[in-house]
Amino acid sequence: MAKKKRGKARAKKLAALDGKIRPTDEQQQRGQFVTAGASVRRVPVIETLHKTGRLSEDEYRALGYYRDQASLADRSPTRSCLDEHIGGGQGHGPGAAVISAMLETARMERDLGSLRDIARAVAVDDMSLSQWCISQYGGRERYNGKGEFVAMVPNFERKAMKVAILDIRMAARRIVR
Repeated sequence: MAKKKRGKARAKKLAALDGKIRPTDEQQQRGQFVTAGASVRRVPVIETLHKTGRLSEDEYRALGYYRDQASLADRSPTRSCLDEHIGGGQGHGPGAAVISAMLETARMERDLGSLRDIARAVAVDDMSLSQWCISQYGGRERYNGKGEFVAMVPNFERKAMKVAILDIRMAARRIVR
């Protein structure tokens, strides 16, 4: 009986969205999304930084390469061992592409050194620069002239954001393909 109720509630919730499954409120606060018909796609932070001119074309490509390799390397080796299509059909461990991505990601992260954390947070985990600065330096609330809450901003906002953008650009330059 409980399963039927849950199924009906979910069906009503999905029907209320006009056939579109949208990101949750928490997801919307943590990133930008683009809709195309019935599908919704999260816009990677590095793409936003590139479009706003904070990253050059070469820096964007390097961080994109790092993102692709790290995403592939983070795939579950257990699934690759069980799924015949991914593991090369034999079921004897992760495929060559996953192992190659693990090695390539490890090499790039070694080369990044102290910039590894910001590169992974921004390029792979889609953390915005302001979220990164808040996690590193702390944050404070910003209010408008009427006393209404506007946003959380990093402490020492201008300086912290300048350092973060320089760090991510330097990290992109350390990535050698």
